[in-house]
Amino acid sequence: KELEGLAGPAGNRRYKPVWCGSIMIRLPALLCLLVLCLFAPVHLEAQGDTEPSSAPDSILFVGNSFTFYNNAIYTHLRKLLMAEDPSTRQSILLKSMTISGAVLADHRGGLKQMLDLRPWHTIVLQGHSLEAVDPERVDGFTKTLADFSGLIENRGARPVLFMTWAYADRPEMINSLDPAFSSLGKQMNIKVIPVGLAFAQALQEIPGVELHVADKVHPSLAGTFLAASVFYSALYGKSPEHLEYDAGLDAATARQLRQIAWTSTRDYNSRP
Repeated sequence: KELEGLAGPAGNRRYKPVWCGSIMIRLPALLCLLVLCLFAPVHLEAQGDTEPSSAPDSILFVGNSFTFYNNAIYTHLRKLLMAEDPSTRQSILLKSMTISGAVLADHRGGLKQMLDLRPWHTIVLQGHSLEAVDPERVDGFTKTLADFSGLIENRGARPVLFMTWAYADRPEMINSLDPAFSSLGKQMNIKVIPVGLAFAQALQEIPGVELHVADKVHPSLAGTFLAASVFYSALYGKSPEHLEYDAGLDAATARQLRQIAWTSTRDYNSRP
């Protein structure tokens, strides 16, 4: 139906047939065929130079309190997106499915239900903060991650892995978290979102910044804002530094956090 109305007045004209072997082709059709043969290779080559946009129009966050603290990471990600383009309020769907204290396997039934609910572009997988580095949990985490990734990809969506952060009183945790998540990402061939590395960089570069609450484990508002900025950087491939959303934080601190989100993501993605 999209082609209707394109024929124009010439559709009623009569042309003298041209015989090609046993096939009769009208002259205009023959000319069109010759033009297509001449220019089709050039057109195809030009198409091949342009990659389709991979920016997600729907994201589901699957995790626990690391994801839902401070009104959820996706809320701040949405506001970052809206600061760039207010129309994303309607054009991009962001949701989360969380269970307090959950390990990744606790979402097995819920994930299947959410995948049945609608098509998704990206599914963020966040396990317990120790699953990837605890010798007693890592095998279960790895198996669940493989199962979930396969299930997600079979539904036409893209799984990504949320690298969690070190506890406030155990900053050396990042030295285990980074290689563990990076190895899993390569093993599963899925993208890793380096939130943990951004936390470590921010604690080094911003004196006095508080990225954790009093329990030294969960994120403060600044920590959640930084995590959302990393997701913006990693999933949309752009720096959030210029965006005018600060989640109520000091404007200078928020700008530094957005900048660190970009540099830590860029540096991580440039690794061999």
